[in-house]
Amino acid sequence: MMYWPKLINKIAIRFAVLLCSAVLIAPVSAGTVDRVVAKVNSEIVTLSAIQDRFIVISQQMQASGNDVEMPSEEEIMKTALNSIIEERLQVQEAKKMGYEVGNESILKAFDEIKMNNNITDEQFKAMLEREGRSIEAYKEVLRDQILVSRVSRMQMANKVTVPEKEIKKYYAGHQKDFWEPPKVKARHILFIIDEDAPEKDIRLKKIRAREILRRVRAGKDFAELAKKYSEDASAHTGGEIGMIEHGMLVPEFEDVVFRLQPGEVSGIVKTRYGLHIVKCDEVISGHSRPFAQVKDQILRLLSFNKEKKVYRKWIQELKKTAFIEISLFEDQRDNFTDIDTTEEPQTASLQADDFFDDNKSKNIAKPTRSRKVRASDSNKLGSNIDRNSREYKVLVKKLKYYKKLRDNNKISEQQYQRKKRELLKKL
Repeated sequence: MMYWPKLINKIAIRFAVLLCSAVLIAPVSAGTVDRVVAKVNSEIVTLSAIQDRFIVISQQMQASGNDVEMPSEEEIMKTALNSIIEERLQVQEAKKMGYEVGNESILKAFDEIKMNNNITDEQFKAMLEREGRSIEAYKEVLRDQILVSRVSRMQMANKVTVPEKEIKKYYAGHQKDFWEPPKVKARHILFIIDEDAPEKDIRLKKIRAREILRRVRAGKDFAELAKKYSEDASAHTGGEIGMIEHGMLVPEFEDVVFRLQPGEVSGIVKTRYGLHIVKCDEVISGHSRPFAQVKDQILRLLSFNKEKKVYRKWIQELKKTAFIEISLFEDQRDNFTDIDTTEEPQTASLQADDFFDDNKSKNIAKPTRSRKVRASDSNKLGSNIDRNSREYKVLVKKLKYYKKLRDNNKISEQQYQRKKRELLKKL
């Protein structure tokens, strides 16, 4: 169960892997002919950055231990690209709002990474040097991720409430989630019989087990008999096994112990370990945990779910007003809306207790200069929208970009007109 700031923490746990793996694995870019595969406002995203992230996300999925079929390589590439785009947008928003990260915060994050990975300054520096990176450049990566954490926290602050009525409704509808299975507290006396034991030894064990069972039923203290005669490691505690739930022990043993009442002693029970005499000390019936015990747990879960929706809505708003150009896949060239995946974003922060920082490759390019849009094009864009609004400026920027592609023979006149019509429909 999680709650904000654990929304960031959940995403951050993944990102902690990304951050450390960025150092601990060799970059793909060493053998790659690099190129620009996306633009996020004034920043570019390179193929090598996507491929580096692709490896880390793939390793995360393989290490998760889930029996879920791995997505295709193209889907993982889309996830990698989407995560980087979202990081860039959040860093840009943080800088626009005037957020700054001091050197003290960077050094704290740096020390946390070294401590969590049990590496020294020299080892860390050597790993970076093998990748052609410097510590100072890496600290800039940390700076951006701390910015992401802070602006994300600010966006989530005081925006979600969960009334008690909603908590009670969830409790009533999810009783099975709070079900405590029946338990039995028991003890036993064990006479071990090896698989290859001769028949004579087996007969002697059976005789001994019957004699001890007779003494128990005659009123002798079970715990004292266990200490004296049991061949199990639990003998010194009077044969105590502790609380047992279904599925913890071998079926033959459980079939007997869950039928016993408190104080009742079984007959001789045979399992692959040997011969047992079992006593039930206590029975706890299955039950749902009381509302008071799980109220805070439900509150954290519901808060987390609501905050996740607020977070995703904010990210989508950033995307809607941004200039995002994607050319990673030919069939997705100039597509601004289909890059989302079903996976949660790999953005946000790396947690160290209550401290957050993140990993993000920073690669900022100056905005490209393009020719002016024809007056007729800009007039069409301005008919039903405030020319001073951010949305209008983004649409004009996109139109200029398409015009430049057409003028440079990158797209046809027909493609340009189609893109222009798509933009006009957004007004």
